[in-house]
Amino acid sequence: MSPKNNHDPTSSGDTGNTNVQEADLREMEDVNQSLDALSCALDAVEQRTDDIMSQLRELLNSNREIRRQLEKEKENSSGHSDDDEEADDNMDGGVAANENVSK
Repeated sequence: MSPKNNHDPTSSGDTGNTNVQEADLREMEDVNQSLDALSCALDAVEQRTDDIMSQLRELLNSNREIRRQLEKEKENSSGHSDDDEEADDNMDGGVAANENVSK
């Protein structure tokens, strides 16, 4: 936003100049207030982004741990290769694997 040109070349004297300076100062103050508000909004967005990233990291770590536990359980379960293949299908196959289990 550029300052408004309030200078009237036809006016004479310091009163016109003073009015222009006051108007410019008010406009600069308005711009500063707008910039401060934008800065606060950006800080809030940054904080939200940081919080979301932290939550995503926690979720990722939790999912990794669950996956490790499931792999350990699979290894500790019966040694039949059919059971191992079915467990693999359950982890990777989604709905199709669930249909096989329910049959």
